[in-house]
Amino acid sequence: MSTAESQSVHTGQQHTVTIEKLTHGGAGLAHIDGLAVFVPGTIPGQKVEITLTKRKEQYCEAKLLRVLKKSKDEVQPRCSHCHDCGGCTWQNLPYDKQINYKEEIVRETLEHLTPVEESVRTKLPGRVLKIIPSPQVFHYRNKLELSFGFEHMRTEQKEGRRIYFDENPSIGFHQPGQWSTVLPITECHLYDEQISSLLSDVRRFMADVKLPVYNPKTHKGMLRTLLLRRGVQTGEQMIAFVVKARKKELEPLFQHFMRFGGRSGLQSLLVIENLGQNEKPENPKMYPLVGGTSIKERLFDLIFEISPFSFFQTNTLAAEKLYQAIAEGADLSRRDIVLDVYCGMGAIGQYLSRFCEKVVGVESHPAAVEDALRSAGKNRIGNISFYKGRAEQVLNQQLKPGGKYAFSTIILDPPRAGLHPQAREAVVAHAPEKIVYVSCNTATFVRDLAEFLKEGYELRTVQPVDMFPHTAHIETVSVLQKK
Repeated sequence: MSTAESQSVHTGQQHTVTIEKLTHGGAGLAHIDGLAVFVPGTIPGQKVEITLTKRKEQYCEAKLLRVLKKSKDEVQPRCSHCHDCGGCTWQNLPYDKQINYKEEIVRETLEHLTPVEESVRTKLPGRVLKIIPSPQVFHYRNKLELSFGFEHMRTEQKEGRRIYFDENPSIGFHQPGQWSTVLPITECHLYDEQISSLLSDVRRFMADVKLPVYNPKTHKGMLRTLLLRRGVQTGEQMIAFVVKARKKELEPLFQHFMRFGGRSGLQSLLVIENLGQNEKPENPKMYPLVGGTSIKERLFDLIFEISPFSFFQTNTLAAEKLYQAIAEGADLSRRDIVLDVYCGMGAIGQYLSRFCEKVVGVESHPAAVEDALRSAGKNRIGNISFYKGRAEQVLNQQLKPGGKYAFSTIILDPPRAGLHPQAREAVVAHAPEKIVYVSCNTATFVRDLAEFLKEGYELRTVQPVDMFPHTAHIETVSVLQKK
C-alpha cells in the first residue's frame, strides 16, 4: 500500500467491505486498499458496512454498523441475545465451520506470530493435528455467572458532584466495555436448559422482595451476582447469591432466598457475603441454606468437590477429551516423575497419576491447593503431592533443579498471560525430556514456544481441543521434546 493510500484511511470513516476469514480473537478480517481491517462480530462471506475506530500503522480496527449481505454459511442463531451479550460470537456459524476455522487460526498463529526465524516458523503449522470437537455443542457449560444491575444508568452533575440514576434493575450480563450496566437476558443456550425458568423465578423474586441492586459506580446496593454451577455427570446443582451485606442484615432475608431450595438436583443453596469492591470476594463468608458449600462432579472415575469459586474446566465432557490429549502427548511410563505447574485443584495431575510414578503439583491460590489435597484424598491417590506458591518461586526454591525430584515431564497450564519469564527459565533449568504446554491463548503460547525452541526443544505436536463452542476461545495441547 502506498503512503498516499495509507494516509487516506483514518478513524471515523465508513466503508463497505467483505469479510475474508476469521482471526485470533474472533474478529473477521477484511482489507481496505491493502490495509488489514479487523471487524468483531462478523463471519467470512458477509458484506458489511463498518466504521473505522482505531488506526495503526499495519492495521485498523472497526465497528460493525450493519450486515448488507449474509454469508452463504450463515445460520440462524438459537439465542435471541446472540451478538448482544458478547458470549456467543460465532453462533451464526455451523459448528463444523467453527472448528475448521479454529484449527486454521492455530496454524496461522504459529506461522505468523512465533518470534523465530522464518525457516523455523514456516514448519510449525505442519505440527498441528486435527481439532478435537466438543462432545456437546449446546448446554455444555457447568458454570454461569450473572450480574444484578441496571439496564440503564444516567448521570447528572449537581454542586460539583456526579449523581447516578439507576433505571430498570435486572439480571443479565455486562456487555463488553459496558461494566456499569447489564443486558437483561431471558435465555442462554450454553448453560443448563432450565436457565430460562430460573431467570423468570429470579425476576419475580426481585420484584417481590425489592432488595436494592448493587451499583458498581456508587458501591451501594445488596444483590451483586448469581452464581450457578452444576455437575454434568452427577446431576448436582448449586445456586449462590453473592450480596453486599453482613450476616445480621441477611438473616431476616434467608426465608426469601429459600424459595429456590426445592429445585430438583439442587445440592447447595448459598448466600455469600462480598463487602469488597471486587467482583469475587477474597475471603468469602458463605451461608448455606440448603446442603453444604460444594457440589460433586466426576471426570473419568475421579470425583471432585467444587465450591463456588473453585477453578474447574467449564466444559466437563470436553475436559475429559483434553486430559486424554495431555496423557497421550505426555506418553508416560511407570518410571516418570511429573511436575504439574499451575495445577489449580489438581485435576490434570490426579488423572495422570495412574500412568506414572509420582506427580508434584504447584499452585499459587491457597483455596485451590486445599481443593486439590481434599480431592486427592477422597480419590485415594497416594502418589501426588502439592506445593503452594508462585511457580517462579517454588521452581527456584523448594523444587529447584538438582533437588528432591528429577522431573522427566513437566505439564504447564498457565493463565491467558502465559508463563512468567522466571518460571519459563526455571522449567528450562530442570531440563525435562518433555514439556506438555496446555494453552488457552495461542498468542502467548507462541511467545513462550519461541524461547523453548531457542533452548534446545523441538515442537512435536499441537493438538487443538474445542472447549468453548460458539466462541473464539481455543485450547491447545502442545508437546515439546528435548533434542
